[in-house]
Amino acid sequence: MNNQVFVDTSFFKAFIDKKDEFHSQALQTFENLKSSNSLLITSNYILDETFTVIRSKCGLELAKDFKKVLEEFEGGLKIIRVLTIDDKEAWKYFFNDWSGLSFTDCVSFATMTRLGLKHVATFDTHFQRAGFQIKK
Repeated sequence: MNNQVFVDTSFFKAFIDKKDEFHSQALQTFENLKSSNSLLITSNYILDETFTVIRSKCGLELAKDFKKVLEEFEGGLKIIRVLTIDDKEAWKYFFNDWSGLSFTDCVSFATMTRLGLKHVATFDTHFQRAGFQIKK
């Protein structure tokens, strides 16, 4: 389905953090996704990373706010559990010499490939380098 969009940590962080340089762009992208009835998909790895990033960079209160936002999605966000095969496939990406590439990114690429997802809401250019289309 063309209206399925994977959501990455950088998007979630920008969406919730008013001080993030991409905050207004994240809000606009979210409105665009909502108006096109996109199904938002993320993984348990991304949520783990997002809560950690928000708590460490923005504080516990904003992490609590993010949890409330997730609860309000009411079926508008599908959370996929990463499979062992995704971890194994991630290694194909991990050894690329891309500055700042995380293993979580690589697992996300593998998970997206397994699910046939082509589009991603992110501000991380590694997804584009890996062949995915960034939604704006």
